[in-house]
Amino acid sequence: MESSLKIAGNEQSEWALTTQLFEEYKNYQYDSAYVYAHKLQEFAMNSGHRSDMAKAQIALLHCYKSVGFFNEAVDVIRTFDAADVPNYLCSEFYFLCAETYQNMSSYVEGTEALSQKYDTQKQMYYERVLQCAEPGSYLYGYALLEKELSENYSDSLATQGRQAFIDSNNWDDHQKAVQYSILSEAYNALTLYDEAVIYRAKSAVFDIRSCTHETTSAKILAGHMYARKLIDRAHRYIQQAQYDAEFYNSRLRKTEINSLLPVIENSRYNWLKNQRLWLVIVLCVIALLLGVSITLLLILRSRNRSLAQAHEELESSNNSLTVANEKLREANEIKDQYIIQSLYGNTAFVNEVNEAVNEAVRDITLKRADEARTTLYHIGIKKERARIAASFDTAFLKLFPNWLDEFNALFPKESRIHLAEDGTMPMDVRIFALMRLGFENAAEVAEYLNLSIDTVYVYKARLKSKAIVEKDEFDSRIMAIPKP
Repeated sequence: MESSLKIAGNEQSEWALTTQLFEEYKNYQYDSAYVYAHKLQEFAMNSGHRSDMAKAQIALLHCYKSVGFFNEAVDVIRTFDAADVPNYLCSEFYFLCAETYQNMSSYVEGTEALSQKYDTQKQMYYERVLQCAEPGSYLYGYALLEKELSENYSDSLATQGRQAFIDSNNWDDHQKAVQYSILSEAYNALTLYDEAVIYRAKSAVFDIRSCTHETTSAKILAGHMYARKLIDRAHRYIQQAQYDAEFYNSRLRKTEINSLLPVIENSRYNWLKNQRLWLVIVLCVIALLLGVSITLLLILRSRNRSLAQAHEELESSNNSLTVANEKLREANEIKDQYIIQSLYGNTAFVNEVNEAVNEAVRDITLKRADEARTTLYHIGIKKERARIAASFDTAFLKLFPNWLDEFNALFPKESRIHLAEDGTMPMDVRIFALMRLGFENAAEVAEYLNLSIDTVYVYKARLKSKAIVEKDEFDSRIMAIPKP
C-alpha cells in the first residue's frame, strides 16, 4: 500500500491511500500513524474542505491521546469546528475527546479535583456523541452505556449490561478488546477476580487478533498473575506489555509499565535465586552420597585384600579348598565391578565434579596445596563470572539502549568504544556502567567485578585521559546520561 501511495496519480487517490494507511497504523505503531496523520493535515489545509480538516484532526487526536501527549490533544480539541462537518465525523471526534479525558482522569488518579474535572468533560463529550452518532452504531451504544452508568450506576449494568452490549452486534476485534477490558475492570471493582482475569485475557487475545499494540490488557493481566504468585506468567505478560509499548512507542504505556515491571522482575530474580539454592543443595547431597560411596568402596577393597591374603594362606595348607576359593574370588571380582559401575553411572557433570574432588583430595593428602587449589579453581568459577558479566551487560544495555552513543560522545572519534563480538562491554566501560546504576565508590565496583581497587582506578584514569571533557567533569557527565 505504501508503494501504491508513491505512484498515486491524483490527490484524491493519494488522500484515500493515506487515510487507509493511517487506519492500518493507528493502533499498530504510533510513529507511522503520526506521519500519515500529518500528511492528512497537509492535504486538508490545501483542499480547504471542512470535512477533510475534521478527518485530519481526528487522526491527530487519536495519535496524541494514545501516547499521552495531552497538551497537544487538548489543543486539537479546542481548535475543532463542527460547522459543515458530517455527523458521523463529529461523533468520531467527540468520542476521541471522551477517551482523551478518560486517559487524563486515569493519569491523575488519586487527585480527586482533577479526576472529577476530567470525568465531567468526558461525560459532556459522550452527550455530544449521542447527539451525532447513528443509533445502533458502536459509538452510540458505547456512549449510551457510559451515560447510563454515570447517571444510574449499578453492578448489574456494569457487568451484565456491558456483556449485553458486547453480544448485541458483531463488533470488530479491536472493539471487543476495549469492551472486555472495561468489563474486566468492573469485575475487579467487585472483587470477582477470577472473572476479571478471564475477561482481561479475552481482551488481550482480541488485541493480538487485531494487531493492536496500543493496549493495557497484558500489563494488567501481569498484575493479576503477580498477585496470584504466578511469577513466571507475570514475567511473560509484562514482557509482552513492554514489547507492545516500545513497538507502538507509547510514552503513556511505558510509564504505566515501569511502575510494575521492577516489582515483577525482582520477584522473578528471587524465585530464580531460590531455584539455584535448591540446585546447590541437591549437588551437595549428591557430593555427600558420592563421598559415602567412595568410603564404602575403599572399605570393600580393604576387606577384599584381607580375604585374598587369607585365601593364599589357606591355599598352602588346604588344596581341597582351591576350587571354592577361586569361585569366591571370582564372585568378589564380579561384585567389585558391579559396585564400580553403579558408582560411575552418574551424569557427566557429577563425574566431572567427582574427578576434580578426587584429584583435589589426593593433592591435599600428598600435601600439594597449590595443585589442589588449581584443580578447584578450574571447576568453573571463571566461566560463571564471565556469564554473570555478560548477563549484566545484556540487562544494562536493555535499560540504557543509548548508553554507547552517549558514552562515545565524550571521546574523540578515534577513541570511541565498541562492543565485543559476543555483545559484551569492555571492562573499563562496565565500571562506569556500574557507577551509572548507583555503585557509589570504587570498593563496591571492585567487589562486584572481582578486581582490586587499584585496578579500578587504573581503568578509570585510562579512559578519562582519552576523553574530550575535563577529568573532573567526566564522572558527573556519566551520571547525567539519561535513561530513555
